[in-house]
Amino acid sequence: MPFLTAYGAMVAVGGVRAGAAEVVVSDEEDVPARLLDLTGGRGAEFVFDAVAGPGVAAPARAVAPDGTVFLWGAQSGQPTPCPGFDLGMPALNLRTYTMLEVTGDPRRMFRATAFITSGLRTGSLSAVVDRVFPLTEIVEAHRSMEANEQFGEIVVSTMA
Repeated sequence: MPFLTAYGAMVAVGGVRAGAAEVVVSDEEDVPARLLDLTGGRGAEFVFDAVAGPGVAAPARAVAPDGTVFLWGAQSGQPTPCPGFDLGMPALNLRTYTMLEVTGDPRRMFRATAFITSGLRTGSLSAVVDRVFPLTEIVEAHRSMEANEQFGEIVVSTMA
């Protein structure tokens, strides 16, 4: 069952629309306590973290035994500690991911392209666009991105 942790109520609304079973608003709720509650105390099998940094320990507290925290971004811009040390060395897997793992390997890139193309054709994958700006509003588009309140992509159109 997919849960989403989101910073801000605006992002939370997008998460519900995108199909999250539950949305935990991280600036309003105790994320580990809420995730543990939602999983009946078991914890999440997988946590995907695009922020990283010092806050990585919070979602790691809600990972099930032998669960995995995937770090796929570094939006905090701060060093990321190994959460296992602060949590008493639980059975926790920590995995980093970069798109270069796929784009740098022709076989993986071929498989990924086929998977995404098939998903787009069948409708099982779709792009989530928060807002489209004309190129003449590029400054406003950048402000929107910096506000970090979007759910989905910010698109700048060069078409008139």
